[in-house]
Amino acid sequence: MEQKVPHNQYDLTFKRLFQFKEVFLNFLRSNINREWVNRIDAESLEFVDRSFIKDEFVEKEADVIYRARLEDTDIYFYVLIEPQSTADKSMPRRLFEYMSLVWKRHMEEKADELFPPIIPIVLYNGRSNWNIPTQIFKGFDIFKDDMFNYILVDVNRLDDERLKSRLDLLSIILYLEKSRRNAEEFIVKLREVSEYVCKLPQVQLKVFCLWLLRIVKPQVREEMKSRIDELLEKVEAEGVEDVGEFIFNVQQLIQEYYKEAEEKGKEKGYEEGIQEGIQKGIQRKEEEIVRRLIQKGFDDNFIAEATGVEIERIKKIREGYTKYS
Repeated sequence: MEQKVPHNQYDLTFKRLFQFKEVFLNFLRSNINREWVNRIDAESLEFVDRSFIKDEFVEKEADVIYRARLEDTDIYFYVLIEPQSTADKSMPRRLFEYMSLVWKRHMEEKADELFPPIIPIVLYNGRSNWNIPTQIFKGFDIFKDDMFNYILVDVNRLDDERLKSRLDLLSIILYLEKSRRNAEEFIVKLREVSEYVCKLPQVQLKVFCLWLLRIVKPQVREEMKSRIDELLEKVEAEGVEDVGEFIFNVQQLIQEYYKEAEEKGKEKGYEEGIQEGIQKGIQRKEEEIVRRLIQKGFDDNFIAEATGVEIERIKKIREGYTKYS
């Protein structure tokens, strides 16, 4: 009669076996039918200590974790010893929980890096056949190219004509978003879509008007912000009766702000130009004094001490003087 081996002893045996790197590598090569297995850098194979996952998660620790290097990528192997007599239907969920813990720890240690791949492996020695799907996610065959990537929708790259042709709330907002940093272009676009905005259902129209006020608010003078807040409260409570008038008023606010900003920019540029001219004049005067001292035969250290000009700058002036004298 077969004598049943206690689960914990079974677990312990394999955990001890897999602590030998050559045993684990042979296990992979013999049982994992993937092209990349033979590309693993054997020297990089490293048994990961149990403390890799924090103590608060002790009950959810993997049986064996190995880290290896495949070309320029770190890869983790997560081996779960499953000695139960029947297949566990919760296995996909359990594996994902364990993998999440490894990724969490990786994120704490290397916050700026992408998550490393984790290869989950179940070592099963039960009596019944394993009849649980090996996929962790439903519909993996449909979404496999998208599940561990993210899909980028870059508003700046969206086509204006396609956005305008859709005439839905989101498309209108994205169409305007592309030009929110250019006042003239934004106002032109706002006029273009105003007819379509008027046709929006009242609930969506309210959302649009609130969005418009919120992006305008940071752009207006401080004394106008309280007026924007009043409009926000009114739209939130009552909606918008005359959409055309509302959009016209918002356009006026934007134009007023950018006209003022443009005038301030010109003033600032004028002032900066004056300061830059003064600075250049000072530099020319310093260079003239340095050249005179060089002509009289003084060394760089003396000139630096006498004029306060940095010695590296003096050396460059001397090089130029020597070259053209």
